Amino acid sequence: MLVIAHRGNSAHAPENTMTAFRMAAEAGADMIELDVRLTLDGALAVIHDRRLERTTTGRGPLRRQTRRSLADLDAGSWFARRYAGEQVPLLQEILEALPRSLGINVEAKTDGEPRWRKRMVPALAEILRRHAHGRAILVSSFNHALLRRLKVLDPSIRTGALAVPLRDAARRPSSLARSLSVSAFICSRSMLRKRFVLDAHAHGLQLFVYGVNTARHLIRPRRFGADGIITNYPERMLRLLGRSPVRHFPAHSL
Repeated sequence: MLVIAHRGNSAHAPENTMTAFRMAAEAGADMIELDVRLTLDGALAVIHDRRLERTTTGRGPLRRQTRRSLADLDAGSWFARRYAGEQVPLLQEILEALPRSLGINVEAKTDGEPRWRKRMVPALAEILRRHAHGRAILVSSFNHALLRRLKVLDPSIRTGALAVPLRDAARRPSSLARSLSVSAFICSRSMLRKRFVLDAHAHGLQLFVYGVNTARHLIRPRRFGADGIITNYPERMLRLLGRSPVRHFPAHSL
Protein backbone atom coordinates (compact mmCIF):
# COMPACT_ATOMS: atom_id res chain seq x y z
CA MET A 1 0.00 0.00 0.00
CA LEU A 2 1.40 3.36 -1.07
CA VAL A 3 1.61 6.14 1.51
CA ILE A 4 0.90 9.48 -0.17
CA ALA A 5 1.61 12.65 1.81
CA HIS A 6 -1.34 15.05 1.50
CA ARG A 7 -0.01 18.50 0.55
CA GLY A 8 3.31 17.23 1.83
CA ASN A 9 3.86 16.44 5.49
CA SER A 10 1.04 18.85 6.22
CA ALA A 11 0.48 17.89 9.86
CA HIS A 12 3.97 19.17 10.69
CA ALA A 13 4.70 21.92 8.14
CA PRO A 14 2.70 24.48 6.15
CA GLU A 15 0.80 22.66 3.41
CA ASN A 16 1.94 22.80 -0.22
CA THR A 17 5.33 24.32 0.58
CA MET A 18 8.78 23.10 -0.33
CA THR A 19 9.51 22.35 3.33
CA ALA A 20 6.37 20.22 3.65
CA PHE A 21 7.35 18.23 0.57
CA ARG A 22 10.94 17.76 1.67
CA MET A 23 9.74 16.62 5.10
CA ALA A 24 7.44 14.08 3.45
CA ALA A 25 10.36 12.79 1.39
CA GLU A 26 12.54 12.57 4.49
CA ALA A 27 9.76 10.73 6.34
CA GLY A 28 9.75 8.08 3.62
CA ALA A 29 6.42 8.72 1.90
CA ASP A 30 6.08 6.95 -1.44
CA MET A 31 4.43 9.96 -3.06
CA ILE A 32 3.36 13.49 -2.29
CA GLU A 33 0.03 15.02 -3.24
CA LEU A 34 -0.11 18.68 -4.21
CA ASP A 35 -2.61 21.14 -5.68
CA VAL A 36 -2.01 23.42 -8.65
CA ARG A 37 -3.81 26.56 -9.80
CA LEU A 38 -3.20 28.89 -12.70
CA THR A 39 -1.66 32.33 -12.11
CA LEU A 40 -2.51 35.46 -14.08
CA ASP A 41 0.51 34.93 -16.33
CA GLY A 42 -0.08 31.22 -16.91
CA ALA A 43 2.21 29.60 -14.33
CA LEU A 44 1.07 26.62 -12.26
CA ALA A 45 1.26 27.64 -8.60
CA VAL A 46 1.15 24.99 -5.88
CA ILE A 47 -1.69 26.09 -3.61
CA HIS A 48 -5.03 24.60 -2.60
CA ASP A 49 -7.45 27.49 -2.11
CA ARG A 50 -8.91 29.80 -4.74
CA ARG A 51 -8.05 32.72 -2.48
CA LEU A 52 -4.80 33.60 -0.75
CA GLU A 53 -5.92 34.56 2.74
CA ARG A 54 -5.89 31.22 4.57
CA THR A 55 -2.33 30.12 3.78
CA THR A 56 -0.47 33.28 2.74
CA THR A 57 -0.06 36.93 3.62
CA GLY A 58 -1.77 37.88 0.35
CA ARG A 59 -5.38 38.77 -0.35
CA GLY A 60 -7.78 38.01 -3.15
CA PRO A 61 -7.96 35.27 -5.80
CA LEU A 62 -4.82 33.38 -6.75
CA ARG A 63 -5.64 33.79 -10.45
CA ARG A 64 -5.03 37.54 -10.18
CA GLN A 65 -1.44 37.03 -9.04
CA THR A 66 1.59 36.71 -11.30
CA ARG A 67 4.45 34.36 -10.53
CA ARG A 68 6.52 37.41 -9.54
CA SER A 69 3.91 38.79 -7.13
CA LEU A 70 3.52 35.36 -5.52
CA ALA A 71 7.23 35.38 -4.66
CA ASP A 72 6.61 38.35 -2.32
CA LEU A 73 4.09 36.44 -0.18
CA ASP A 74 4.76 34.53 3.03
CA ALA A 75 3.17 31.06 2.88
CA GLY A 76 4.52 29.69 6.16
CA SER A 77 3.99 32.00 9.13
CA TRP A 78 0.24 31.18 9.33
CA PHE A 79 1.28 27.67 10.40
CA ALA A 80 4.12 28.53 12.77
CA ARG A 81 6.49 31.46 13.22
CA ARG A 82 9.53 29.32 12.39
CA TYR A 83 8.20 28.80 8.84
CA ALA A 84 8.03 32.50 8.06
CA GLY A 85 9.46 33.17 4.62
CA GLU A 86 8.14 30.01 2.97
CA GLN A 87 6.93 30.80 -0.53
CA VAL A 88 4.16 29.53 -2.77
CA PRO A 89 6.18 27.26 -5.08
CA LEU A 90 5.58 26.62 -8.75
CA LEU A 91 5.03 23.10 -10.03
CA GLN A 92 8.18 23.32 -12.13
CA GLU A 93 10.23 24.17 -9.03
CA ILE A 94 8.87 21.14 -7.17
CA LEU A 95 9.69 18.81 -10.06
CA GLU A 96 13.21 20.21 -10.28
CA ALA A 97 13.94 20.16 -6.53
CA LEU A 98 12.60 16.84 -5.29
CA PRO A 99 14.25 13.45 -5.89
CA ARG A 100 12.94 11.42 -8.80
CA SER A 101 12.35 8.46 -6.53
CA LEU A 102 9.47 10.39 -4.95
CA GLY A 103 6.16 10.01 -6.79
CA ILE A 104 3.93 13.06 -7.25
CA ASN A 105 0.14 13.28 -7.44
CA VAL A 106 -0.71 16.61 -9.07
CA GLU A 107 -4.29 17.64 -8.36
CA ALA A 108 -5.51 20.23 -10.86
CA LYS A 109 -7.89 22.72 -9.23
CA THR A 110 -10.23 24.52 -11.63
CA ASP A 111 -13.04 25.92 -9.47
CA GLY A 112 -13.38 29.62 -10.21
CA GLU A 113 -10.93 29.34 -13.14
CA PRO A 114 -12.48 29.98 -16.58
CA ARG A 115 -9.15 29.54 -18.40
CA TRP A 116 -8.53 25.90 -17.55
CA ARG A 117 -9.36 24.57 -21.03
CA LYS A 118 -7.16 26.91 -23.02
CA ARG A 119 -4.34 27.55 -20.56
CA MET A 120 -4.13 25.05 -17.70
CA VAL A 121 -4.32 21.86 -19.75
CA PRO A 122 -1.56 22.92 -22.20
CA ALA A 123 0.57 24.25 -19.33
CA LEU A 124 0.31 20.96 -17.46
CA ALA A 125 1.15 18.92 -20.53
CA GLU A 126 4.18 21.09 -21.33
CA ILE A 127 5.61 21.06 -17.80
CA LEU A 128 5.24 17.29 -17.55
CA ARG A 129 6.80 16.81 -20.98
CA ARG A 130 9.85 18.78 -19.87
CA HIS A 131 10.25 17.67 -16.26
CA ALA A 132 8.52 14.34 -15.62
CA HIS A 133 11.01 11.93 -17.18
CA GLY A 134 11.93 9.08 -14.86
CA ARG A 135 9.36 10.05 -12.22
CA ALA A 136 6.03 8.47 -11.23
CA ILE A 137 3.45 11.22 -11.78
CA LEU A 138 -0.33 11.06 -11.57
CA VAL A 139 -2.53 14.01 -12.56
CA SER A 140 -5.86 13.94 -10.74
CA SER A 141 -8.87 16.22 -10.62
CA PHE A 142 -12.52 16.46 -9.68
CA ASN A 143 -12.87 18.11 -13.10
CA HIS A 144 -13.16 15.02 -15.25
CA ALA A 145 -13.38 17.05 -18.46
CA LEU A 146 -9.86 18.32 -17.73
CA LEU A 147 -8.57 14.76 -17.43
CA ARG A 148 -10.18 13.84 -20.75
CA ARG A 149 -8.65 16.85 -22.50
CA LEU A 150 -5.24 16.17 -20.99
CA LYS A 151 -5.25 12.59 -22.27
CA VAL A 152 -6.22 13.75 -25.75
CA LEU A 153 -3.36 16.23 -25.73
CA ASP A 154 -0.83 13.71 -24.38
CA PRO A 155 -1.97 10.06 -24.00
CA SER A 156 1.23 9.20 -22.11
CA ILE A 157 0.22 11.24 -19.04
CA ARG A 158 -1.12 9.03 -16.27
CA THR A 159 -4.38 10.35 -14.81
CA GLY A 160 -6.67 9.58 -11.89
CA ALA A 161 -10.33 10.47 -11.39
CA LEU A 162 -11.26 12.02 -8.06
CA ALA A 163 -14.75 10.75 -7.27
CA VAL A 164 -17.35 13.34 -6.29
CA PRO A 165 -19.27 11.75 -3.35
CA LEU A 166 -22.83 12.48 -4.52
CA ARG A 167 -22.29 12.49 -8.28
CA ASP A 168 -20.12 9.38 -8.51
CA ALA A 169 -21.27 7.24 -5.56
CA ALA A 170 -23.24 4.86 -7.79
CA ARG A 171 -20.64 4.65 -10.55
CA ARG A 172 -18.16 1.83 -10.81
CA PRO A 173 -14.48 2.83 -11.07
CA SER A 174 -14.25 0.90 -14.33
CA SER A 175 -17.04 2.95 -15.93
CA LEU A 176 -15.20 6.16 -15.07
CA ALA A 177 -11.98 4.67 -16.39
CA ARG A 178 -13.55 3.80 -19.72
CA SER A 179 -15.01 7.26 -20.24
CA LEU A 180 -11.91 9.16 -19.11
CA SER A 181 -9.02 6.79 -19.95
CA VAL A 182 -7.76 7.08 -16.37
CA SER A 183 -5.61 4.52 -14.60
CA ALA A 184 -6.58 5.36 -11.00
CA PHE A 185 -9.76 5.98 -9.01
CA ILE A 186 -9.50 8.19 -5.92
CA CYS A 187 -12.26 8.44 -3.33
CA SER A 188 -12.80 9.72 0.18
CA ARG A 189 -12.56 7.49 3.20
CA SER A 190 -16.32 7.73 3.77
CA MET A 191 -17.07 6.84 0.15
CA LEU A 192 -14.86 3.73 0.09
CA ARG A 193 -16.63 0.42 -0.57
CA LYS A 194 -15.24 -3.07 -1.02
CA ARG A 195 -17.03 -3.30 -4.38
CA PHE A 196 -15.08 -0.28 -5.62
CA VAL A 197 -11.78 -1.99 -4.88
CA LEU A 198 -12.87 -5.26 -6.47
CA ASP A 199 -14.12 -3.52 -9.60
CA ALA A 200 -11.00 -1.35 -9.88
CA HIS A 201 -8.64 -4.31 -9.56
CA ALA A 202 -10.68 -6.43 -11.98
CA HIS A 203 -10.08 -3.75 -14.62
CA GLY A 204 -6.42 -3.02 -13.90
CA LEU A 205 -7.01 0.23 -12.00
CA GLN A 206 -5.39 1.47 -8.82
CA LEU A 207 -7.65 2.74 -6.05
CA PHE A 208 -6.49 5.40 -3.60
CA VAL A 209 -8.31 6.71 -0.52
CA TYR A 210 -7.92 10.19 0.92
CA GLY A 211 -8.50 11.43 4.46
CA VAL A 212 -6.73 8.51 6.17
CA ASN A 213 -5.06 9.97 9.26
CA THR A 214 -5.58 7.59 12.19
CA ALA A 215 -5.34 3.90 12.97
CA ARG A 216 -9.12 3.66 12.83
CA HIS A 217 -9.20 5.37 9.42
CA LEU A 218 -6.74 2.80 8.12
CA ILE A 219 -8.82 -0.29 8.97
CA ARG A 220 -11.15 -0.37 5.94
CA PRO A 221 -8.62 0.66 3.24
CA ARG A 222 -6.27 -2.03 4.55
CA ARG A 223 -8.96 -4.71 4.83
CA PHE A 224 -10.41 -3.95 1.40
CA GLY A 225 -7.01 -3.94 -0.31
CA ALA A 226 -6.75 -0.31 -1.40
CA ASP A 227 -3.58 0.47 -3.34
CA GLY A 228 -2.74 3.68 -1.51
CA ILE A 229 -3.81 6.14 1.16
CA ILE A 230 -3.52 9.92 1.13
CA THR A 231 -2.65 11.20 4.58
CA ASN A 232 -1.46 14.21 6.55
CA TYR A 233 0.65 11.86 8.70
CA PRO A 234 2.93 9.76 6.45
CA GLU A 235 5.26 8.65 9.28
CA ARG A 236 2.33 7.48 11.40
CA MET A 237 0.80 5.51 8.53
CA LEU A 238 4.10 3.84 7.64
CA ARG A 239 4.48 2.79 11.26
CA LEU A 240 0.93 1.42 11.44
CA LEU A 241 1.49 -0.52 8.23
CA GLY A 242 4.68 -2.00 9.65
CA ARG A 243 6.68 -0.64 6.75
CA SER A 244 10.25 0.53 6.67
CA PRO A 245 10.22 3.88 4.84
CA VAL A 246 12.26 4.49 1.72
CA ARG A 247 14.41 7.51 2.59
CA HIS A 248 14.45 9.90 -0.34
CA PHE A 249 16.68 12.31 1.62
CA PRO A 250 19.23 11.53 4.35
CA ALA A 251 17.87 12.13 7.82
CA HIS A 252 20.19 15.11 8.43
CA SER A 253 19.30 16.94 5.22
CA LEU A 254 16.83 19.49 6.60
